[in-house]
Amino acid sequence: MSLRNVLTTIWKQTKDISSEWFDDDPLMIIPFISYANANEVVIRGRVIENEGGLVTEEDGSFQNFINAFRSFETDEARNIDVIITYNGNDYKTQTDNEGYFSLSINDTTIPSTTTAIEWKITNVFLPDYLNEKGNPINDNVKILIPHSQSSLGIITDIDDTVLNSYVDSFLKLRLIYETLFENAHTRTAFDGIGDALQALTGNANGEYTNPIFYLSNSPWNLYSMLHLFLKKNKLPEGPMFLRDFGYKRGKAKHEHIEHKTIQIEYLLRFYKNLSFILIGDATEQDVYVYLKAYKKYPDRIKKIFIRATSKESKNQKIKDLIKENPEANLNLIYHSNEITTLSLKD
Repeated sequence: MSLRNVLTTIWKQTKDISSEWFDDDPLMIIPFISYANANEVVIRGRVIENEGGLVTEEDGSFQNFINAFRSFETDEARNIDVIITYNGNDYKTQTDNEGYFSLSINDTTIPSTTTAIEWKITNVFLPDYLNEKGNPINDNVKILIPHSQSSLGIITDIDDTVLNSYVDSFLKLRLIYETLFENAHTRTAFDGIGDALQALTGNANGEYTNPIFYLSNSPWNLYSMLHLFLKKNKLPEGPMFLRDFGYKRGKAKHEHIEHKTIQIEYLLRFYKNLSFILIGDATEQDVYVYLKAYKKYPDRIKKIFIRATSKESKNQKIKDLIKENPEANLNLIYHSNEITTLSLKD
């Protein structure tokens, strides 16, 4: 086992022991935006200990660091019963070892008859726990319901595609700084990305018609920050697919490494009536993941947009791949408005 893996294991074991001995914080539910197709609804979230802390625009670097530490040092609530109330019925599930819960419910009454996407609200609560005031611990989960005529979906990366993350910075130092010392209010979106994604997801009347899904290798620990960031920057709301944080073995390690490929194929299976536009960036492996999806589903991947990076050598690799895959509708873009312009073609 490598030194990194040993240290990760020691960290998790120490954290578990300290949580059992010293922590007695009340629990809280983090609801993840959920989703449905014509036959099934998937409701997701996480239960952790509520250690407080509210992020504000006035927070300085030190407070941002404290909040970032809290987000990564979460005390997960394992094997906790969760009750989900959906369409008047209660469904019981349980959190896993990392505090996550996910429930799939068969429902053939889902498809919307409106011209736009609808949102369904359902309640989640913890039957065996109360908050500090002695009240039930509960929260609402939003469920995205594509309308019956939806034919296009958007899958977009977040880091260095929507959010300036500086993955290509020297030794990733700017990436680390942004993660630890900035927050959802102070981090920046790429110029024009909000308008571009609103245009892709909307119709001529400005209605939200094409569902969007945010796909990232970032850990679920950053979900609340990313959710607030997207809302603050007026980006279309949609389910996120992130990764669990920590060292993995066996099948979990494979799923961790192949996260984006697995989730894209999952969405293609889950939404069989949708074609997709894929949006990513040139800093890492997005183009290879997206081309792999295109080669497996050539009739359903309509366009691929890759945002250029500051390193021209990486941009050149994208240009070479465009020449090698002329049928893939692969595009290298330098500004967000090119997404809108190129999407109108063909």
